[in-house]
Amino acid sequence: MSINGFIPLNKPPGISSQQAVSRVKRITGCKKAGHTGTLDPLATGLLLVAVGRATRLCQYFLEGDKGYRAEIQFGAATDTGDREGRVIGTAQNFSFSSEQIAAVLAQFQGLIDQVPPAASALKIDGQRAFNLFRQGQTPEMPVRQVYIKSIAMLQDTGVDDANPILRIDVLCSKGTYIRSLAGDIGVALGCPAHLAALTRTQISQISLSQAATFADLERNYSPWLLDMAIAVDKLPKLQVGGENRQFFLQGRQLAANGYEGEVAVFSGSSLLGIARADNNIIKPVKVLVQEQET
Repeated sequence: MSINGFIPLNKPPGISSQQAVSRVKRITGCKKAGHTGTLDPLATGLLLVAVGRATRLCQYFLEGDKGYRAEIQFGAATDTGDREGRVIGTAQNFSFSSEQIAAVLAQFQGLIDQVPPAASALKIDGQRAFNLFRQGQTPEMPVRQVYIKSIAMLQDTGVDDANPILRIDVLCSKGTYIRSLAGDIGVALGCPAHLAALTRTQISQISLSQAATFADLERNYSPWLLDMAIAVDKLPKLQVGGENRQFFLQGRQLAANGYEGEVAVFSGSSLLGIARADNNIIKPVKVLVQEQET
């Protein structure tokens, strides 16, 4: 039996996203799997693992918003932006009230410029930036714009050198680096800072509360498997039946009025695939079900 869908995993610290995917493949026996957005080995939380044909739908989650719970430690900045890096700046005898911090956090809400960390997976001249960084080079990271939908303190008290940790929740667009955000908040307050801990809490409409541990999956992964259709919740839906259903599964064009652009094609509750509508013509783009299966 083929397994197709998404498994929300609560990734533990200390393993890479790809290692987590490999373990899910072993547990499920699925030959094909991927994820909808990487988490650093130090980070924990929601890793959405696509199995089977759902791997062809990862893009719909890659484009979605992400939620994070972060701990920022003041008093030291590092060259990687997290606690594993080399300390490149320190401060002592600092103290910031919750009101001061709230005022600075407000500056980071909305569309902001951000420089990704040098120790990141972005490609610079065809090479991963973290590879250049590990070779002792200092890759020039391009400034880019990201969108912070919300950023909120999770504590009533400020921070000082005796209690240097700030806990925040962030909801942001794809491509946002929380390591960079942590360092930039420190700069805005005039104090070196780095990301001490990170948990992803949300990917689009999927939350960490829906996620399974490896132990859960080892017992029985079936209750945690989300239908492929969850990836296309926001797309217009076209229902087909009879010969139109067969035509779509054969990759043939259909006629349908009232649609434009990308469309999710269903037969009942079963997602058949993705099509593009143009001038009342439905052209199959991704057929996810084989003709003999349904």
